[in-house]
Amino acid sequence: MSDEYRLLELSPKLLETLEQGESLVIRGENQEEALLFSKDTTFEVKLADTSNTLLLTPSCQTPKDNENSSPFLISYQVSSCHSEYLEVRSGRPRLQKLRRLLEQAMYKGPEYENKGDDMTDGIREKFTLDDLLNVVQGSEQEIKQKLDKLGALEINGHWRLLEKDYEERATMRILTYLEEMAWDYQRVPLDECCDGLKELQPSFVTEYCLRHYGKLCDGCMEEVHYHLLEDKICRFYAEYLLRPAGRFNYHEFMESWQQSVPDGMTTTLEHLQGIALTDMKSHPPVIWHFPASDLPEEPEIRFNKLFKTRNKWTFDEIQPYIRDLVGTGQPLNSLLLKYARSSKDDAGNKVYNSKKPV
Repeated sequence: MSDEYRLLELSPKLLETLEQGESLVIRGENQEEALLFSKDTTFEVKLADTSNTLLLTPSCQTPKDNENSSPFLISYQVSSCHSEYLEVRSGRPRLQKLRRLLEQAMYKGPEYENKGDDMTDGIREKFTLDDLLNVVQGSEQEIKQKLDKLGALEINGHWRLLEKDYEERATMRILTYLEEMAWDYQRVPLDECCDGLKELQPSFVTEYCLRHYGKLCDGCMEEVHYHLLEDKICRFYAEYLLRPAGRFNYHEFMESWQQSVPDGMTTTLEHLQGIALTDMKSHPPVIWHFPASDLPEEPEIRFNKLFKTRNKWTFDEIQPYIRDLVGTGQPLNSLLLKYARSSKDDAGNKVYNSKKPV
């Protein structure tokens, strides 16, 4: 009798969302936990018990609903009875699948496109936004934000990632061309840059790189200009040098890194947060590529990975690798207290290590 219906408890805000004609969607594949999504938020759905049996009846009214109601008992048909209901709680989107899906069809240049059989060039499937909304556990707004964070771009209606080596070559061509043309990195003309590189790469790739590593200049009326951002360009060169290098002599890297960036830019240790680790006790000191973007999404698995990489972390060292795990308004310390314990190292500095063996 109760199998035909499920009761879902909603907050006043979510109920108002439905009453205004917006949709709520429950999504999850067989091996995944079902989650509920509004247009901009993710919610967990948990089964809750109630000691009072809930009766579902059509067109049921109580005396409070109708002042002219009869004082006598009225019979109503009961459609179903329930001792359980679905409870909705605020939750985190599960977006790690998004990157894996996009990596199936990375853009490597026009010469690899339109070969007929996608499997011929290693491309298995491309995804529109609607496709992603059907299989990725996130709201539309959260998925769009993650696409932007991943650096995805829309090509012929499909969301794609640039293959890393291809993106580096495309960006290096722009930076080299900027130097050849003696342009100020704070004001790079879009049309001239695209036109000058059109024989080497598509204009939409050039525009993407300028947008990804810069911002539109204010007051662009007749011609669009981009201001390349110092922190993004410095981080680009750091990864460009570190990614293929393994462990790099720290002092040699710092010198090479500063010499690589455009004139007028200054590299700082802050630019390395979340992309590299150092061992200053090694002889000589070393640095290596360790990007936060490659870490697992689940907090417990990520902390295990971090503590396997390094037994003890200072707060400044670990926070770039975990700050995306906390929700809006949630303090980072509460996450650390859940998965780590604090102590003092030999120098008296506060450090964090795993609560359990890893």
